Amino acid sequence: MLVIRHAQMEALDAPAHEHFIEEIFSALPDVFPGDARVLERQTMRALIEDGIARASRLGLTGGGEVSRYVFLLHELGPDFEDAARTRWIGRIRPAPTPLGRYLLALPRRASAW
Repeated sequence: MLVIRHAQMEALDAPAHEHFIEEIFSALPDVFPGDARVLERQTMRALIEDGIARASRLGLTGGGEVSRYVFLLHELGPDFEDAARTRWIGRIRPAPTPLGRYLLALPRRASAW
């Protein structure tokens, strides 16, 4: 029986994850023209990585929805789901799908093996 451990899955996923970060980074100047913040590579990379992790915890798994979440995070700030003027966004986000809940639970399950 073939067993792939969590660390192995992370290593296999790393190039795709890096490519996705670069895709979002390269889209930022088009989405936010004239916003000099998008040119600050270290700051934007940290925001993108945080956004991807937060989107995953919310059950957002598709590339487009994760990208849009990162764009909202950039535009509205780190606590936009709870801020008074944008709280409505947090109320309308979809509940994680059964598959999304399963995928979110995988790292915890893998570490228990």
